[in-house]
Amino acid sequence: MFRGSYNFFDYKYNIAGYSGQDFGGPAQWLYLAISAVIMILLLYFLRKSSKEKVLKIIRGISIFLVLLYLGKTTWETIYDIKFTGSFNTGLLPLDTCSIVMLAGMLAGFAKGKIQKISECWLATGSVVGGIATMVVLNAFKYYPFFSFGAFYSMIWHFLMVFIGLLLIVTNYVDMKYSTVINGFILQFVFSLVVIPIDFIFNWDFMMFLNLGGIPVFEDVATKLTNANMQFLNPILMLALYFAAFNIVFLIPLEIKKIIQIKSKK
Repeated sequence: MFRGSYNFFDYKYNIAGYSGQDFGGPAQWLYLAISAVIMILLLYFLRKSSKEKVLKIIRGISIFLVLLYLGKTTWETIYDIKFTGSFNTGLLPLDTCSIVMLAGMLAGFAKGKIQKISECWLATGSVVGGIATMVVLNAFKYYPFFSFGAFYSMIWHFLMVFIGLLLIVTNYVDMKYSTVINGFILQFVFSLVVIPIDFIFNWDFMMFLNLGGIPVFEDVATKLTNANMQFLNPILMLALYFAAFNIVFLIPLEIKKIIQIKSKK
């Protein structure tokens, strides 16, 4: 783990000597181990929570995430303007992990079909997105373990997974295959907003433009782009999202079985 001299709230440009040493190293494994223990304990003790209590937790986490995002974005923007003289467009809430703010608020405060679709996204998309990022936490490429930049990402993605699994283990969401379909509806609608933005501004939010960082498929996207068929990349990415939703549909069910088995002992 990085042991250089820096302050907790230092910006990435101010952390002398850090060049991603904690990415993929002991810090990553420590984060995953601590997260797993805390996650299991929380889910175990909250497994019998009433729907009213779960709803309060959804609302609390959602409001916290919105405030956390606003705080971190303000903090980073001040430094970005100071060091680069411009706003970092990468901070815009247009990536997959930002959907948790929208889904959480809608699941906590909306009613009817919109609320149900949002709950379904939390039980599927939020879980798969959170787990994928926790396993490969890119924040460690820029920030060491004991820093605000890293803690923001660690907390954010932990809560993404936790809020989704909580809905499952408490039976707040009935995990049927329709849950996958309903959850993907929100993902698809959000994508319809992001895709044209990516192509207009040459950004890669939700990885629709170049599938950046996805092994094998990034190469496929590059070949499609070189063949003047970049318009197919979003379709490929949506197919991968849908596949991920189907996979995560099975993972929470197994976790739920484990927790239920332990609770009977």
